[in-house]
Amino acid sequence: MGLDTLPLKETYDSDEDDILGDFYVPVLARAARYDRLAGYFSSAALAASAEGMAEFIRNGGRMRLVTSVQLTKADQRAILDGLASPEEAIARIMEGNLDLADQIQRDHVRALAWMVAKKILEIKVAVPLAGDGSFHTGPLSTGSIYHQKVGILHDSEGNVVSFSGSVNETGNAWHQNVEELKVFCSWKPGQRGYGSDDARRFEKFWHGQSSSTKVFDLPTAIRERLIRDAPDTKEEAMACLEGQARGLRGYQEEAVQRWQDAGMSGILEMATGTGKTRTAISCVRRALSVAGKPVLVVVACPYLHLVTQWEKELSSQGIDARAVHGSSSSWQGGLSKDVLRLDGGVTDRLVVVTTHDTLAGEKFMDAVGSCKSEKMLVADEVHKLGAENRLRGLLPSYGRRLGLSATPERYFDEEGTAGIMQYFGSVVYRYGIDEAISDGHLSHYLLFPHVVYMTDDESKDYHEYSRKIAIEASKERPDPELQMRLSIKRASIIKSASNKMDMFREILEQEGKLDHCLVYCISEQMDGAAQVLRDMGVVFHRFTFNEGKKERDKLLSEFADGHKDVLLAIKCLDEGVDVPSTRTAVILASSHNPIEFVQRRGRILRKHEGKEKATIHDMIVLPRSIPQGEIHTESEKVIIRKELARLSEFAGTSDNPEHSRDLVSKLMNRYGLSPRHGRSRDQPPHNGDGE
Repeated sequence: MGLDTLPLKETYDSDEDDILGDFYVPVLARAARYDRLAGYFSSAALAASAEGMAEFIRNGGRMRLVTSVQLTKADQRAILDGLASPEEAIARIMEGNLDLADQIQRDHVRALAWMVAKKILEIKVAVPLAGDGSFHTGPLSTGSIYHQKVGILHDSEGNVVSFSGSVNETGNAWHQNVEELKVFCSWKPGQRGYGSDDARRFEKFWHGQSSSTKVFDLPTAIRERLIRDAPDTKEEAMACLEGQARGLRGYQEEAVQRWQDAGMSGILEMATGTGKTRTAISCVRRALSVAGKPVLVVVACPYLHLVTQWEKELSSQGIDARAVHGSSSSWQGGLSKDVLRLDGGVTDRLVVVTTHDTLAGEKFMDAVGSCKSEKMLVADEVHKLGAENRLRGLLPSYGRRLGLSATPERYFDEEGTAGIMQYFGSVVYRYGIDEAISDGHLSHYLLFPHVVYMTDDESKDYHEYSRKIAIEASKERPDPELQMRLSIKRASIIKSASNKMDMFREILEQEGKLDHCLVYCISEQMDGAAQVLRDMGVVFHRFTFNEGKKERDKLLSEFADGHKDVLLAIKCLDEGVDVPSTRTAVILASSHNPIEFVQRRGRILRKHEGKEKATIHDMIVLPRSIPQGEIHTESEKVIIRKELARLSEFAGTSDNPEHSRDLVSKLMNRYGLSPRHGRSRDQPPHNGDGE
């Protein structure tokens, strides 16, 4: 798409407009040639324009820059006395701008260096002259190079955009200063001549034909310094430019690129704690920068508090978003007006953050359906959209689609998983927990399994539910809702096994002094676990969604500071709440659902200051203990297989896998089991987010 597809204004004012996002990044993303006349230049300008500059490079673009330095009186004397050449004085000043301590800025300099080395960027330096022909060192006139701030961009189709105004090619100018621009487009009636004048002015300075300046090529010392520090490959340079500029790690930038290469549709399967949200926002920026027309972006989250988190994260990245949830009367009118403004070209983007349930609601679907602009859907925890009542919210009109999840496949729900994959496409990028730990983005951990046996009554109840599930599954037309209810009741027996409290006490005694310990349980275990902690004199606090957000934030702060030894938590690790300071975790409420235990593990392993390694204690629930030589029933063997499969999964990325594998091998041999794949006939049907 050419520059003429952009909805450009004739005037931009930073007091009212997002000059960077609304103008500079989009035009760079479509340009093939860029000539820039700027009084000042800094590598931080690459950070500000990174998304657009990356597209500029991908398009095979070439840039010429005339910038300036201001010599001091000491520089002038050194030149007059023959102690330094003008080139040496210029090099000294520019060298100071390259000696940057901040890692992100250093990465931008490396990206600049690669552009210079590959002749994508040519730089000349113009030094103002005084009336007598000497170099100017005093106050500058308005006709000097410092006041020439012009840019001319050409696309491959012959369209030209030129701009002039107060913006220099620096990070502060694009991001922070109060600036204004006048913009002229060659395809608009009566504006072509302005671009020609700007181009003539640029060529005058580029070829040293201005009587008020003397133009020098980039000093050899600076060029050699840049080339020496330049990345070896285009891919590395792009990572420096785009990834670091947006605070992305290498694997996150690779995920963004894979998604774009897949036609901006697909799923990112990234371990919990590896920055899916930040990666997704970079995908949104990429989509906005290349759209060329108004775009509606919808971000859908499973829970309300995640809507707030997304709003904050988008805002921190300079993207305003409207939260839409709850009663339609509170948002329908405002959303409809925003859609009309978008379709009418008053704005070129509308970002809405909502819940999965609202996404699939009739009123919201009507509002999205009425929007004539291009649409993009970002689905956080995409696996939760596979439920039948939520799949209907996946409208065909969302042209660009991004799914996010550590576990995109739904547990025992092939139909729901197929619906998600059919809509979003395949998983285009995977970054597993093992890679995240190995790369240092998640903490290492030790896993200690603890065997807990069901009581006889619990074993009998489990067997009875298994029998009922098998009977229902054997019917010609089984009742899926009944199977779901039976499966949930059966799962609760394992989660709340009564002997877990005795084992919990033993674990606490083994640990001794508890430090940043999180105990994960279900509501039925809360009172029992609390009593154990009281008996042992442990300072703890309940941490559930019954507490308000302010109280939870306070608890997390006190926990991180060490003022609370233990948090006794219900569901918090599954609901998007991070407790990164956790160093020891006791999981009382074990789940066979890989989605749940993968989420919990990922949240426990988030990095935190002073946390070198985490310790996880997991309860392994087995059916009744029987004398050696007796045989368990088939339903009891199902329990054992499930528990050992979960243990093997947990152990695989721990620092002490042999500890768990020895136990798995011992129990498999004891109960006469062999590895088995596939689903047992008494396992639950397509139950989505159940057991």
